[in-house]
Amino acid sequence: MGSDDTKIRVYNYNTSEKLKTISGEHTDFIRHLIVHPSLPYVFSCGDDDKIYMYDWDKDWQKVNSYEDHEHYVMQLCVNPKDTNQFASASLDRSIKVWTISTTKSNANYSLLGHAAGVNCVDFSHDNERPHIVSGGDDG
Repeated sequence: MGSDDTKIRVYNYNTSEKLKTISGEHTDFIRHLIVHPSLPYVFSCGDDDKIYMYDWDKDWQKVNSYEDHEHYVMQLCVNPKDTNQFASASLDRSIKVWTISTTKSNANYSLLGHAAGVNCVDFSHDNERPHIVSGGDDG
């Protein structure tokens, strides 16, 4: 779980044992966390406008930073049809699509159209629909 104290805590959900506390990267509230469905990566985003990628096979080491947003990053999601790609929703009124990589750290492209901050984003899981949906403060 992530929290307002800028730390990420990792637990064993079978035993409730806390395994790790990750700190020192985020400098403001952590808004969202996702676990990659097949790779040993966890992503976090928050009010410091940044997205971090950690590798649990490397003792939870930070292996990349994604820093193209200009305001709070509210939510992340992995593309279920291409798990080498993820999207982010930000209060800078954009959705950005990124490549999951330990070397590339800038967005592939931005989706613009919201008149206010974007709070949530998700990819369609329907194979017939290559859609990405979002919700924002503009209603």
